Amino acid sequence: MSFVSRLTSLSTRHSTSLQRATKITKAIKKAAAEKKGSGHNTSDPRYELIKQILYYQEPRELPSISEEDIERHMTILRAEKIFKMTASAQRRAERERKFAAMEKAYEALATADPRLYEAACKKEGTTTFPLEMRVPTETPSQKIWDYMTPSQ
Repeated sequence: MSFVSRLTSLSTRHSTSLQRATKITKAIKKAAAEKKGSGHNTSDPRYELIKQILYYQEPRELPSISEEDIERHMTILRAEKIFKMTASAQRRAERERKFAAMEKAYEALATADPRLYEAACKKEGTTTFPLEMRVPTETPSQKIWDYMTPSQ
């Protein structure tokens, strides 16, 4: 890239950013004139404009992707999907094998000793998290513990 082309691209970029900045400052002045004396209001359009000035980024160009790259990408996605399906099938088969072994053990227990089988199948009361349990905190409670014994 020659010096002249660099200079012209720099000047056009500078002029577009300068034009954008002047438009924004005009909009800020206009919004300030409309909202004169309103105090600190977060719905003020000036805040939005200031955010745009501070955090504005030029949109990036997407990289060009060739047909070969697209084909590679789709192949990788298909391979990943096949891998996940086989892993899921293996986990499902393992669960089914464990469940079948558990059922077989229950049947063996039922034939060996029905009393133990009933005890194994008996559902106990479900325990839930106690609602009255207090969560530990760093701040002291509102009710202070009275450590002095009342005199009688």
